Amino acid sequence: MNESPPPAAAGQHVQEVQRLFLQHADLLRGFLRGLVPQQEAADDIFQELFLTLTAKALDFQLGSNFLAWARAVARLKVFEQYRQLKRSIPLLSAEVLEVLADAAPASDGLLMPRYEALQDCLKQVAPRAREMVALRYADPPLTPRQIARQLSWTANAVRVALARARKFLLECVERRLAARGTV
Repeated sequence: MNESPPPAAAGQHVQEVQRLFLQHADLLRGFLRGLVPQQEAADDIFQELFLTLTAKALDFQLGSNFLAWARAVARLKVFEQYRQLKRSIPLLSAEVLEVLADAAPASDGLLMPRYEALQDCLKQVAPRAREMVALRYADPPLTPRQIARQLSWTANAVRVALARARKFLLECVERRLAARGTV
């Protein structure tokens, strides 16, 4: 029979799970958005996921694969949400959801180096181009036409600047990953 840890240790355990959640928040949010086409619904599930993982923190074995555990719980949350909405909204089938969930990388080992390289490369982009990239990929994202209005540019000039910034970022990320021996 498993005994509960003392209250102080349990509190530290919960704090560690919450820290791990925050550390992997971008990956978990992306995982959910890949499964749930409606952004608001994905964001709601993301918030519920935090609460559920906090409540079930003592079920997590510290030192094991947090991301795998969190994704398993997230997958259950998505299925729960889909069962509730099935009558009112046309949704993906359970089989399609399984395929999408299984297609996600098993760990952030592949994504984290790319993410870190991208963050470094973004610092090298010209300030105006960085602003355009931020607006284009904001939540919610702005269209090139909306960005043009905001910056007093033409939509075509914004498209060209974004294309150049994307090309630079792609090449920069690839160079950094190659230099680290990560592909």
